[in-house]
Amino acid sequence: MDFVAVPVEDLGRADAFYGETLGLARNPYSSSERWVEYETGNLTIALSTFGGTIALGVADVEESRAELEAEGVAFGMETFDSGVCNGAPFRDPDGNSLQLHRRYAASECFEIPVKEVELVERVDFVDVPTRDRERATAFYRDTLGLPQDPRDLTEFEAANVTIALVKPGSQGVASGDGQSIALRVADVAAAQARLESRGVEFADAHDSGFCHMAFFRDPDGNSLILHRRYAQ
Repeated sequence: MDFVAVPVEDLGRADAFYGETLGLARNPYSSSERWVEYETGNLTIALSTFGGTIALGVADVEESRAELEAEGVAFGMETFDSGVCNGAPFRDPDGNSLQLHRRYAASECFEIPVKEVELVERVDFVDVPTRDRERATAFYRDTLGLPQDPRDLTEFEAANVTIALVKPGSQGVASGDGQSIALRVADVAAAQARLESRGVEFADAHDSGFCHMAFFRDPDGNSLILHRRYAQ
């Protein structure tokens, strides 16, 4: 997965939330008037006024598009060229926004400053809501060809992050109306308390039996999760 874009209306407000409240590291080389990127160590989170999407990195956008079209996948527009990358947007059977993506222009190297790793260690998984798990499984496993975790058949592994299929509304606010991003922290309760002191409101928190989670939203209503797995 190259990046996950979250839709925002007020870029300045969202920028302050992800950069100051959550303490993520802002990439100074990839921002514009409509787009800001934050690095978590394993996955880029992009704040986007163009809308939200999950960008899947491929070797060649046109070749991958042709393969998916042969499988019956419909694309919403022609493949675009942004000047630095090619992209081809499409949707999964539940209407979740996806994109084939390939950056062809070199970008400035950005290393996350150690002092900026204040709260979030990395992204553990991205939740994708589905109302038909069997249909969604066939799409992500067979059509897209993502490896399915044999220990948890609802999870699919990209090279750097897990995509998890969830029933809408099954995890607090974490899957009711779009993807959710699970942020790994050292201690969920401590991280929740720190964010609450900064004015963040949490909708729910629970212990699944192998991980702790706490659910909240950014100022634009995008769903986020504090997450820590404590059992093997």
